Amino acid sequence: MSEVMSSNVRTPLGALTAVAELVLLCGLTYLMGRERRRHAYGDLPLDCQHLAQVLLLYIAYFAITLLLNVTAILRLHVSKMAIPVALFGILSLALLIWSMVLLARGAPESCDDELYSALSGVVCYHLVEMCCLAPLEVGREHVHLQVASAREVDQEGGYFIIPEPSSSKILHVRKTF
Repeated sequence: MSEVMSSNVRTPLGALTAVAELVLLCGLTYLMGRERRRHAYGDLPLDCQHLAQVLLLYIAYFAITLLLNVTAILRLHVSKMAIPVALFGILSLALLIWSMVLLARGAPESCDDELYSALSGVVCYHLVEMCCLAPLEVGREHVHLQVASAREVDQEGGYFIIPEPSSSKILHVRKTF
């Protein structure tokens, strides 16, 4: 897990994703700090409080994602953290669904349009990252690891493709160049 995360962060797409998440983290932190200076969260109408709460959760989401990216860049081993990382993924999906429900309700009239617009932008990014960018990053690495582990050179210059455990056949492929 650590090797996959480390190699993903070091690709141009992974680096671009990490920078985008850092920008979103800084932007949301600034927006929520400005909102807090304007009035206390308890003074906000209930609909606005929900928007503020979900934006605060997105700040936590991007902070944890940034922490995971830093550990990947530093090549620290996070394999022992596989279960918490998986739970974090499930919680981020729940956060996305909750955010989409809030967006489907529409912008509350008693609330600043900035909060609703910020949540719309964050949800759009989260959807694109989850549905498009993450599969590209992980899919590329998964294919590379599968190809690397599936080859074993024999003595004649060909190689065997090691079968899946469910298959009993071994395919011998001969190099032709």
